[in-house]
Amino acid sequence: MAGLLVEKEIRYLHEAVSDPARPFVAILGGVKVSDKIKLISTLLGRVDRVVIGGAMAYTLLKAKGAAVGKSLVEEDQ
Repeated sequence: MAGLLVEKEIRYLHEAVSDPARPFVAILGGVKVSDKIKLISTLLGRVDRVVIGGAMAYTLLKAKGAAVGKSLVEEDQ
């Protein structure tokens, strides 16, 4: 059973995604892109912009051919 705060947060997020104020920007981060591919794909059809930071950004930059030095990246699977 979820607590009242969790229920309130879920309700708020549902409303925010269902009828968002514009511009609607998603800010994502973390390490593993593979864990978030489905989320990113879903968001692309709903948001105006996606901002990606953290180690996830280095993985995407490397995939596009950019030099990322010794930055943490997720290798191809």
